[in-house]
Amino acid sequence: MAEPRGGFAGLPGKKPSGNSPFIVGVSGHRDLDPDDVPRLRDAVGDFVHQLKSHLPDTELRVIVGMAAGADLLVAQAALDLGVAVEAVLPMELDQYAADFNPESLALLRQLLARPDVHCVELTPPAHILDERGAVIPDKRDAMYANLTAVLIRRSGLLLALWDGNLSHLPGGTADTVLRYLGVRTDETPGDGPIVFAEASQDMDAAERLVYWTPSTRSSGAIAASATEPRFLRGIGDNALEMQRAMPAQLSHQLALLNHYNREYQELLLAGRLGQPDSLLAALPADAPLRQSMMLEDIDAQYGKADGLAIHYQLRSDRLFYLFGLMAFTMGLAYLAYEKLTESRLLLLAYVFILLSSLGLYYLLRRRRWFAKHLTYRALAETMRAKFYLRLAGVDHRVDALAVLAMSGIDRFQGFDWIGYVLNGVEAMDIHAAERDGAEAARSRCVEQSWIESQHHYFASKVEQLERSSRRVRMLRDTVFVVILVVIVALFLFGDPIHRYHVSESVTLSNLLTFCMGFLAVLLGVWELHQDKMATRELLWQYRNQLNHFSRARTQLSRITQPSRRSDVLVELGRDSLMESYLWTIHRYHREHEPPSGG
Repeated sequence: MAEPRGGFAGLPGKKPSGNSPFIVGVSGHRDLDPDDVPRLRDAVGDFVHQLKSHLPDTELRVIVGMAAGADLLVAQAALDLGVAVEAVLPMELDQYAADFNPESLALLRQLLARPDVHCVELTPPAHILDERGAVIPDKRDAMYANLTAVLIRRSGLLLALWDGNLSHLPGGTADTVLRYLGVRTDETPGDGPIVFAEASQDMDAAERLVYWTPSTRSSGAIAASATEPRFLRGIGDNALEMQRAMPAQLSHQLALLNHYNREYQELLLAGRLGQPDSLLAALPADAPLRQSMMLEDIDAQYGKADGLAIHYQLRSDRLFYLFGLMAFTMGLAYLAYEKLTESRLLLLAYVFILLSSLGLYYLLRRRRWFAKHLTYRALAETMRAKFYLRLAGVDHRVDALAVLAMSGIDRFQGFDWIGYVLNGVEAMDIHAAERDGAEAARSRCVEQSWIESQHHYFASKVEQLERSSRRVRMLRDTVFVVILVVIVALFLFGDPIHRYHVSESVTLSNLLTFCMGFLAVLLGVWELHQDKMATRELLWQYRNQLNHFSRARTQLSRITQPSRRSDVLVELGRDSLMESYLWTIHRYHREHEPPSGG
């Protein structure tokens, strides 16, 4: 497999940028009707302009197999509109050239030579190779099926120039569309005609969507009655639902992705983000890295999400501290008024703090600092797990999007767009690592840089939080004892205490009950703060994560077989991701309503 040629920000060959791209996959027929080509070119241009209008601050890319016909048409149209192209060839170019006529091959070579085209030649899967490492002749279709898998992994939306007819050709347009929509799998090949139905209500963009541009082939007519572009989603076996307008949820998700990119650039330029953390910098100098792993891209997205998470965590934590202080001050003012002096200034202070708290709450709630912290932290931890799983060569076995959906977190407000960031870092060539002979070195590197470091981190955090919990319990017990002593003193020595004046207007009895109330308010505010910070949930999550990494650590110390070691890492990746998402859900529920079932 040849190393990638060309490059642009975010892919091998050039340092990644901080922009999280939106990637559109492309699939279409090779034998387009020549008379239909001008209309299709205009339709592609309209689609690109529609997406750009929703993503003014976000890089738009197309990923395409560069086959003759629809692929080259879309690639050329996209480049003319300033959209970068990821050219993913299903095999080496010299082999691929056999599928082109001289004119199409010349256009392909011309496009691949452009600086805004990044080309990757996919490594064939091991099971289609003979003893000499050559592709078995009758397995050529498997290389196109491999391309389809890449399009499904990396695309946030699929653009299909398709006639709407059913076909079982592996890697063909119909096969790619149906697999992308989830209505065809290896277990459910899907026989029978395709049924198209108009959507009765706005589509749910939580599912994969295809933008279908009906296309006439030189060999036949369009199967469906639709002649204008439609958004498609799968609703059953070979059953597809159509909608002309962009689904509202997709439009909302694109707006959130664009806001994420714009927000990062604004904060970065303003100098309000610290030095980004880097997973790549922490790897040993002899780590077996390959360009095809795209670790730099994952690292850039991790540093971006982690930096934003820390930024908003500091702001939400300060807000929690501020409200805790205000609650304590209000309680103190009330106690002083009740037990020490009936000054109207204390009442004015109480009312002022109450109104100020309400004003701040309604002023700052729309900034969603806490929710953003949770979103970006979930994204950063996903990138962390994906980085090390990619290094181990097994991240394609852990579908982070599937884990995300299983947890239900993608249904929460502000979380449903992060799948597009994950699409942008999915590996294009997952089979490249199968033949580099570095499995053992990668496994050792992952153990040292991920498992050992995370085990140490969670162990120290568990110890720290348990120590803090013990201090809180001691404070609670101390307050209880003090309150009990004051009550006993008032019971046994009530008359002298009531008669003794500390000052002209304050008796010892009032002072003691004030101190008792002061300690109770202090403890109550501290408990409220601990509840806001969800310390118990955090300890619970750290313990669970520690258990996952401890188990993997123990298993890897006893297992030498590479395939079984990979299984351990895959299980750890799934468990760690789910743990992060469950903690995020618990934290979100403390401050927000759960998502509706509809």
